[in-house]
Amino acid sequence: MISVLICTYNQEKYIAQAIESILMQKCDEAFEILIGDDCSTDSTGTIVDEYQTRYPNIVRVIRPMENVGTSLNFLNLFKNARGEYISICDGDDYWLRNDVLQKQCGILKTNQEVGLVCAKAKCYIQELGTYNGELGDMCAENLMTMLATNRDVAAPTVAYRKDLMCQCISESAWYFEHNYFYDTIIAYWFAYNSQIKFINEELAAYRVLPNSACHDTDAEKVALYSKRYFMVKWYFVMTHPDLCNLKMFDILRQDYDQRTEEIRYLTERKIRKTMSYTIGSIILSPVKKLFNIFKK
Repeated sequence: MISVLICTYNQEKYIAQAIESILMQKCDEAFEILIGDDCSTDSTGTIVDEYQTRYPNIVRVIRPMENVGTSLNFLNLFKNARGEYISICDGDDYWLRNDVLQKQCGILKTNQEVGLVCAKAKCYIQELGTYNGELGDMCAENLMTMLATNRDVAAPTVAYRKDLMCQCISESAWYFEHNYFYDTIIAYWFAYNSQIKFINEELAAYRVLPNSACHDTDAEKVALYSKRYFMVKWYFVMTHPDLCNLKMFDILRQDYDQRTEEIRYLTERKIRKTMSYTIGSIILSPVKKLFNIFKK
């Protein structure tokens, strides 16, 4: 009935916790766990293979011939899934309760108009070893609200119908081609083509790592992620003409201005940390002082 997909790459410190949190589920329906090990170079592969040996009727490891990246790793897992419903938990996240699948499956079984289910996720700050903040809110139930607020779904709480996801994938060639196939586009697609049901409970933990894609300390990587997020939104709107109106244009304009300002700030901050900037500041310091004297 349910396939739980775990995409992982070099997550030897976290993958066992993710798998254990799924194995502990109490659900009326049968479920399988598919682990996509994207040719990890650490001990992740050994760990997931051990789980497959211990739980041969539940756990299957799907491994590509070479490292293919997150989007294609997910697609390969999805193609091998047997379940009518698909649930997601990345290899560095984990579920907090043993009734996650029961809640997800219950809503999808009894509400045919609902295509995707999501909930709240507590943010686990790895460097601090504590929870701080959460992801996910009611915005996910409305497409226009998601587009306007830049808030969508908490990734480790998402489950959806496989047949609808097949349609989503078939219409998402551009996103795969540019490696833009994120949880965001899935949320947009399901909100547009079906309904999203938000569970107002904390069901999972989203692990915040210092060098993850959306929490990197490198200014260039942060700017690139911000740009890609905007491109996902922009392309989705442009390919759905009924969304193109003055209100949406204003939303996109404000979002573009905000992200442009973020990129400018991050670039300036990075420049200020360089040796050449420091030396230049020292050299120019007396010149600036003289200039201020003459200016007075």
